[in-house]
Amino acid sequence: MINHLGEIAATYDKIHMFDVDLGSGESYRESALFEAGTAPKQINIEGWQVGLSICFDLRFPSLYRHYALLGAELIVVPAAFTKTTGAAHWSTLLRARAIENGCFIVAAAQCGVTQEGRETYGHSAVFDPWGDCVGILGDEPGVLTVEIDRAVVARTRASIPVMIQHRDF
Repeated sequence: MINHLGEIAATYDKIHMFDVDLGSGESYRESALFEAGTAPKQINIEGWQVGLSICFDLRFPSLYRHYALLGAELIVVPAAFTKTTGAAHWSTLLRARAIENGCFIVAAAQCGVTQEGRETYGHSAVFDPWGDCVGILGDEPGVLTVEIDRAVVARTRASIPVMIQHRDF
C-alpha cells in the first residue's frame, strides 16, 4: 500500500495461491513461483480501517470476515482474474463480500492479455455495504472515481447486525 506521499505504508503477501485446473483447459500454479503469505493485514488510511487482499483471496470469505470483525470499513482487492473465472464469478464474489461484511469492496482489476498470453477480465469495481455497485469499468483500461461515505458502513451494520451475531465454529 502506497500512501499519499508515495511511501510504502504497508505490505501484504497474498495468502491464497491461484492453483487451479479450469474446465476450459486453463491450468495455473502460482505456488510454483510464489510463497503464500501467512497473515492478514489491516491498516488505517485517512481514518478508514482498510483490509488488504489480492485476487484469489476473494474466494475465501473467512479472510473478509476476519477484517470486518476487526472493524474494516473497506477492503481492497487488486486482481488479475482470468477472463473465464471473471466472467463467471467476479461481480458476484465482490458483491457477496460487501454484503456479508457490511463494508465497501474496492477492486482494481487488470484487463487485456498478459505477457504470458493469459486473458484477464478487467471490470474494476466498487461495491457498497448494501451490495450495490457504485461504479464499474469494462474490459478496457480506465480510471474509476466514486465517492464513498463511511456513514453507510455504520448504517448498514446497524440495520443488519451480522458482526454481533457472528459465531466461530
